[in-house]
Amino acid sequence: MAPLPHRLIATALAAASALTAGACAPEPAARSAQRTTITFWTMPFWIGRPDNLKHLVEDFNASQNKVEVRLTVLDWQTGRETIKKAVQNGRGPDVWLANNGLELDLLTSARLAPLDTLGYTAEDLGRFRPLVKVNEYRGRLYGAPLYFDVNVLLYRKDILQKYGFDQPPRTWEELKSTAAAVTTRSAATGKKVSGWQFKGMDDHLNAINPTWESFLCQAGGSLTSPDFKTSTQNTEAGRTAMTYMKSFYTDRISPAGTSALGGFIEGDVAMFSFYQSVISDIAAGNEKTNGKWAVAPMPVGPRSGCSAVGGHSLVARAGLPDPGAAGAFMRWLSSPATSSQFMEFHGIFPYDTAKVPRETRVVVESFYNTDPSWAAIMTQFDRSTADLLLQDRYGFASRWEAQKADVVAGVDGRTPVDQALRSIDDKVGRELNGG
Repeated sequence: MAPLPHRLIATALAAASALTAGACAPEPAARSAQRTTITFWTMPFWIGRPDNLKHLVEDFNASQNKVEVRLTVLDWQTGRETIKKAVQNGRGPDVWLANNGLELDLLTSARLAPLDTLGYTAEDLGRFRPLVKVNEYRGRLYGAPLYFDVNVLLYRKDILQKYGFDQPPRTWEELKSTAAAVTTRSAATGKKVSGWQFKGMDDHLNAINPTWESFLCQAGGSLTSPDFKTSTQNTEAGRTAMTYMKSFYTDRISPAGTSALGGFIEGDVAMFSFYQSVISDIAAGNEKTNGKWAVAPMPVGPRSGCSAVGGHSLVARAGLPDPGAAGAFMRWLSSPATSSQFMEFHGIFPYDTAKVPRETRVVVESFYNTDPSWAAIMTQFDRSTADLLLQDRYGFASRWEAQKADVVAGVDGRTPVDQALRSIDDKVGRELNGG
């Protein structure tokens, strides 16, 4: 895969930034010392270049005479829980980074401010892609997307070609037969390569959640009933998905415990799926990966080719003394011009490109036109709906932990499939029914 032509994109980004800054930056003498201070807590979501977050906040502050943002960067391991506890205790930030979909208890307890109370207009909200619905609750939007994620197929072109495959698999059947052939044929040469690995069955256990939900979705499954009151994984669709995943281990196609990402970079794993933002990690493999891999849409299952949806948004706490100040920062950081920069780490642009300024559209299209990964990413994005992520709000804490334990145990054979799915439904059901 050819590397992204950073010079072209940097030039376009600079032009867009100059236009934006020139339109709003006041003269230094006009800046007031009585600026409203907004606290912003975030995890380092800019993959590969975390210092860019600090620079973005500095750029915003330099452009303002009424608002100043104070940035706190937390780690991924504890950051979400730190924010949640602080907000619940009334000592949280004014604005923070949230997962797309948003947490139900913050919505039901009215701790989040609707975007239309922060200065967002109907025109502002109308520019987002329809998938912004993942941040909707009772008809109002509470999160401004910075970017979206979807699960895609990552495959080693060099390995597939070596064992007779010129194209990536397009269906579940092709995925399994291709993976089996690579595993078997490579073993016969004395250097066994795993044809496939499920991310989450490796060194990143949390990854089993979007992995599992992608395959469950493709089998036609759901996480809850339509009224969100019942966990619905122990169904025909759930059994189909887990039995399929388990077959990669019972048929000795995939070795449990092999790192999907690490193995892929080293050439020990031919294919895996995960959010498209993992592309930045693969590209960092340099000579180990340069020109040797590509991206494809997820193989289509019995019912569809859908996948899990992720990504991040900005939210603000309700009851701020100056909600307009928080909104000014949020509208800037999640603006089309700024969001286009997140495409550097393959964050999916959250706006309808037909509804953004021309200079921003030029930047976005430069990414699409110069990196072949984007065609597959956007094909997968267009298959995605808000359904699973909206269901995932209900019983989220229990489901997140239950799937890490029970999906892995069911797939690697330690627990019968029916028992693993019943266990998930029992654990999540208790939370759905108030504990």
